[in-house]
This record gives sequence, structure tokens and C-alpha cells, in this order.
Amino acid sequence: MPRNLALRLATAAVGVPLLLLVIWAGGWPFAIVAGLITLGATVEFGRAWLLPTQPYRAVLPLGPGLLAPAVVVIGVHADERFLIAGALLAALFLAAGYTQTNLFGPRKPLRVVGWAIIYPGIIFSTIVLARDLDMGRDWVLLIVLTTFTIDTGAYATGSLIGRHKLWPAVSPRKTWEGAVGGLGGGLLATWVLSSWLDLGLSTAVVVPLGLGLGVAGQAGDLLESWMKRKADIKDSSGLLPGHGGLLDRLDSIVFVSPVVYLVANFT
Repeated sequence: MPRNLALRLATAAVGVPLLLLVIWAGGWPFAIVAGLITLGATVEFGRAWLLPTQPYRAVLPLGPGLLAPAVVVIGVHADERFLIAGALLAALFLAAGYTQTNLFGPRKPLRVVGWAIIYPGIIFSTIVLARDLDMGRDWVLLIVLTTFTIDTGAYATGSLIGRHKLWPAVSPRKTWEGAVGGLGGGLLATWVLSSWLDLGLSTAVVVPLGLGLGVAGQAGDLLESWMKRKADIKDSSGLLPGHGGLLDRLDSIVFVSPVVYLVANFT
């Protein structure tokens, strides 16, 4: 067995049961674990954009800015107004970062913190909000399992029949055929899981939701690929053996979560 595959399987064998346990528990345990994941992803995000060739401790001077996304993710479990506070804080950092003066300090770190509060902060916090809904456990299972199926469908189809490059400047291996496979995977998973989990979604909702999740998941993957290409790095980190970093695993879920949350909350 190839070493990388063995590492991937070993990491999954440990991580998947823990993930399912936390999803099952919900409440503060779920919010806190999501916040800790966000903190790690934020450090990866900051290092990628600021100091990709430096050790992780090099981004620690950003201090409270690194904590803000995690605080938003954990805080929404107590009060949804943490989203508003996070949006205002992100706006302040971005305004200071994009202004034409260094009055507030170096501008690029301010921009990075501002975008980190939005992603992976505010956007990812929707998975906590989804878990807090009625049937929240089922909605989060839909997020996680559908995302896995989208990634698998895109990878398998692209590997088997992929010929036409999707966006070679960003991700040379991704193909249009793989993208269609990802859409099919999203639709199939949403159809099966909505029935299995008894989510009460009509066909008129399941079809556009499945296709929408297929688009969202692959958009998140492409965004992460673009970021790594800009930073000239292969993986966001080596934290998860065989899988790369937290951002490498979260990229699709970050974009799938708000779509599922909105559908669950307003249908």
C-alpha cells in the first residue's frame, strides 16, 4: 500500500469516529471543537498569505486577530449576534487594510485578518448554527456526507474520464468532467440523505439543493487551490497526515454549510 494512502486511511480511521461523536453530542462540545478547528485554520490562512516559508510562530504577533474567527464560530452557539459583531470587526480590519495609509500599521496583515474573520470565521459558523436547529444533527450529517460525496464524485470522474481542464492556471488536475461528477455526487447524496434522514424536503427542493451544494463545494475547493497557488504552497499545513492541513479539509464544507443552513432554516 502506498505510504500516502496508508497515512490518509490511518488519519481517517481516527478522525471520522471523533467527528461523528462531536456531531452527535452537539451543543457546546460541537461549538468548541468547531472553534478550535477554526483557530487552526486561521493560523494556516494567515501563514499562507503572509509568511508561507516561515514557521507558524511567525504569525503569532497577529494576536487577537487570529482569535476573532474562532470566537465568532463558538459565540454563535450562545447568540447569533456574534455574526453581526464579526461582520463589523471584519469591516474595520478590511477598511484599515485597504486604505492608502499605514496609519493603522502594515496593511496586508490587517486585510488578512479581515478576510479570516469572514473565511473561515463567519461563513464556517453556519455549521454551528445548523447544528443548533431542530434536527440539527441530521442537517450537519447532510453537510459532511454530501461534501464527501461531492469530492469523491469529482475526483473519481475526473480520474477516469477527465480530459478538458477546468481552470489549469489554478488547479491543473481539475477537469470539466470531474466537475460534472461532483454535481452528480451532490445531487445523489442530497437525494439519498434527505430521505434516509427524513428531512422533509420535497423533490422541488432536493434537486436544486443537490446541484447547489455541488457548485458550492467545488467553488470552495477551487478557492483553496487558488490561495495555495498564490502562496506557492502545496498544502495549507501538514497537520493531518496524508490529508494536508485543516483548510485543505474544510475548503468545501465552509461553502456547503451556509447553503444547507439557509435551506434548513427557511424551508
